[in-house]
Amino acid sequence: MTEHDATPVAPEDTQPVRDLLAEHVPLALIVDLATPEATSSEILEAEGLPDDAWWEQEPKPSDGGGA
Repeated sequence: MTEHDATPVAPEDTQPVRDLLAEHVPLALIVDLATPEATSSEILEAEGLPDDAWWEQEPKPSDGGGA
């Protein structure tokens, strides 16, 4: 196998990644966290940026209620 060939993995081993994807965590971020030496630029180029730039939004003011 070369470094780019898929390696069979048991479903229970991939569940944490599938859970993150189900929560809409970008695949590029998961790749960066799982393999920091790899680059996610190819994935980001293929997926593109999300339509909603949630990281640029102003925080919403709290309702003033304290605990």
